[in-house]
Amino acid sequence: MDFSKGVLFDPGYSKFALPFSPNIDAGYNMLLSIKAPHQRKFKFQILYPQFLKLLENTVAFYLGCLLWATFITRNFSSEPKDILDNNFLGREVVEDDMLFEINYAINYVEKLKKDCKYYLGKTCNIPTEWVKFLAVYKEFLMLNNYLVNTKSTADINLPTSLKETNTDDLESILNIIESALKSGDLTKLFDAKDLIF
Repeated sequence: MDFSKGVLFDPGYSKFALPFSPNIDAGYNMLLSIKAPHQRKFKFQILYPQFLKLLENTVAFYLGCLLWATFITRNFSSEPKDILDNNFLGREVVEDDMLFEINYAINYVEKLKKDCKYYLGKTCNIPTEWVKFLAVYKEFLMLNNYLVNTKSTADINLPTSLKETNTDDLESILNIIESALKSGDLTKLFDAKDLIF
């Protein structure tokens, strides 16, 4: 990646991120349109892998945002860089709007667990760390006033729960981010989770 003119607000994640709440809502609208309970259970069985994949992609996206924030903040701590293409810059803060998607994802984890028990009669094996990643990302958003004033890497505040990183860690984070972007698979970002959590 070329950092000579500054750092991108989004290194390229958004083109691989799937809209979360609209897709989940569409799936549940389909599910709830079925009247017969046994047919609804069967439909959930079909939709469940898609719901899980969507959740995994969303968690990976938010983890990726934390990885990128960690990399650009700590890598350029002595010489801050301008942040390019921050779409949130100067936006009016409406907290409910700014937190809608992350809150939706956090709440959906619990809903999916309950729906698994109800529709499938079993426990979903959703990694507990996913909830932690989502919660820390929400904290990150709030800590940075939803990024509406973030013009430089020096403006970014990282949650204290994120690990300290050294030069090798930062290089590994960047390599994993680049690999995920090259493949178009955001779930590869999970390979870097232990570097910051």
